[in-house]
Amino acid sequence: MGAIRAAHRDAEIILLTARATSAFAATAPYFDEVWTDETDGALNFGQLWALRARLTAAPFDRVYDLDTSPHSRRLFWLMYGRQALPKSRGDIRWSGAISGSPLGHTDPRRAAMHLLDRWAAQLKIAGIGAVLRTDLSWVARHVESFSVPFRMTEPFVLIAPAPGPGLPWPAERYGELARALVTSGQIPVIVGPDVPADLAQAVTHFCPGAVDLTGRATVNETVFLAWAATGVIGPDNGVMHLAAVAGCRAVVLYEGASDPALVGQRGNRVAILRRPQLAQIPVGEVLATLETLRK
Repeated sequence: MGAIRAAHRDAEIILLTARATSAFAATAPYFDEVWTDETDGALNFGQLWALRARLTAAPFDRVYDLDTSPHSRRLFWLMYGRQALPKSRGDIRWSGAISGSPLGHTDPRRAAMHLLDRWAAQLKIAGIGAVLRTDLSWVARHVESFSVPFRMTEPFVLIAPAPGPGLPWPAERYGELARALVTSGQIPVIVGPDVPADLAQAVTHFCPGAVDLTGRATVNETVFLAWAATGVIGPDNGVMHLAAVAGCRAVVLYEGASDPALVGQRGNRVAILRRPQLAQIPVGEVLATLETLRK
């Protein structure tokens, strides 16, 4: 989005995003407005029709579809109707995976590309030739006061246990991890907006020294924590992507349902551990990997 804003400095940019990310997006410097897609990608015809009315009422010059999901394609048809037919798309400036649009990215290798490479290739066709490294420095302006039950100067490790694709890492493993961190003189801090309450409770029951901030820290505050943390550990979920982009040392747990070659976090502070099932990843390997990143 930073690259899109840089390419359209004087344009009015409206972001359409899910409810879970709309508040965070509203604090970013890239958008004039943030609209919330209340459908959450579901086939709710009443909400879809209301969203269609809002989209068709706005005079969009172009659309950047960074989701390219079945829901995105559904919105394409809702917005353009008969003009969306294959022979009539020549005037639709839709940057995405829609063939027939002058901005369409239809490379047959697209499905095999990492998400970041796919976005870069898609934007290049739309005339945006450079996607710079993500800058989250603006987040600091939106964390005026943040109270946590420990000193931010103390060593602490974020645990982001919200389940990703596939079966989760067992709760007892998170508890074992938290106890091992306490033994090593580090505070385990549980974060994330989508962590099941029983999972967070199981970890704190197994390790009373763990700090539970699930549902209490905003996305902006989670970035702030990631800047100060010794590291972050968790499966393929949104917090792990965000923390990795923030530069936090990240040990990410992957299983067969998610392919890091397509969606994996990148960077010299990221380590990916993958097994057919997450339960096959032992706590000792996770801790050893985090220690390697610290060195």
